[in-house]
Amino acid sequence: MALRKHRHMSLTEFLAWEERQDTRHEFVHGEIVAMVGGTVAHNQIAGNLYAALRAELRGSPCRVFQETMRILADESVFYPDVFVTCTPLDDRDRLATRPTVIVEVLSDSTSSYDHTTKSAAYRTLPSLDQYVLVHQRVAVVESFHRSGDGWTHRLVSGREGVLTIPALEIALPLATIYEDTQVSFDPVTLASDTDDA
Repeated sequence: MALRKHRHMSLTEFLAWEERQDTRHEFVHGEIVAMVGGTVAHNQIAGNLYAALRAELRGSPCRVFQETMRILADESVFYPDVFVTCTPLDDRDRLATRPTVIVEVLSDSTSSYDHTTKSAAYRTLPSLDQYVLVHQRVAVVESFHRSGDGWTHRLVSGREGVLTIPALEIALPLATIYEDTQVSFDPVTLASDTDDA
């Protein structure tokens, strides 16, 4: 998913402006960032995550959202690929402020943005328990889990790998996350391409 930067405006101005746009934009400390479409793998992985999480959370107070629902974090507005909130939302709400888990599917153009800008903003959210980055060239998932005043980083890879989400009591096999994609589980590919994404 490519990024294209635009002019500056206030948060209030941005929220009013974006309601009139045909395409999605993120807002980072006054700067507008246009979101451009992703690959088949990106969409498949995000869809797999959404479907798996929704199935696991059915009947619970938690809800899962994909791509078109915004999050407000650190005076910035983002469209996570997938996120879960356990705080009640009104059906008319357009902005969530208390996500429990956020997942971003990485691409060549957004890897640095997701690892730095988004990561820093998301971690300011008191409600956030886990931030997950899913690579789309190789079967590698990075998980950042809140631990006291800091964050614990865990790397999961391989066909037998499992992403655990303690706050939701969910375990997602990487085979499920990467289902119906051509993403490689090959250890050689993992070793050479883990900076893809």
